[in-house]
Parts: sequence; structure tokens; C-alpha cells
Amino acid sequence: MAHSTTLSFTVPPELKLKLDVITSIGYYDSLSEFLRDSIRHLLDNKKDLRIAIAFELYQKKLISLGKAAEIIGSSIEETKELFLEREI
Repeated sequence: MAHSTTLSFTVPPELKLKLDVITSIGYYDSLSEFLRDSIRHLLDNKKDLRIAIAFELYQKKLISLGKAAEIIGSSIEETKELFLEREI
């Protein structure tokens, strides 16, 4: 795995209350592990979000078409078609 980056963000009090007990219930060893798993799950289940992310990264020339296809979970040909639809 590549090196990690620390992020900080604000949450409403009700969400903070829930996040504070994540480790004490024993399902996750750390809040970071829970948040990583939550983000992975969200991305796994939102293809439209993966397409938008991949398109933006590809447009900015930060990733290749092959990497974009990998992020989306599609073939390179399907990715080209998806990107062409977004440009119209």
C-alpha cells in the first residue's frame, strides 16, 4: 500500500457521538479502519461516483485511461464510451 495521508474534517455532534463508539463496540480496531472501509463500500456501490472521479482525474491528466477503467471497474473500451458521453 502507498503511504497514507492524514485528513481532518468536521462532523455534526450526533455523528461524532456515533463515531466515538466505533472502537469500543469491537467491530473495528480504529476509527481510521472504519472510515476506510466505509469509503471503500460507498465507492464499490456507486458506479456513477467512480465514473465521475475517474473522468475528472483523467481530464486533469492525473491518471491513464487504463487506470480510469480500473477505478470504474470496466474495460478500456467501455470507459472510452462513458467518457465520450460525458463530453457531449
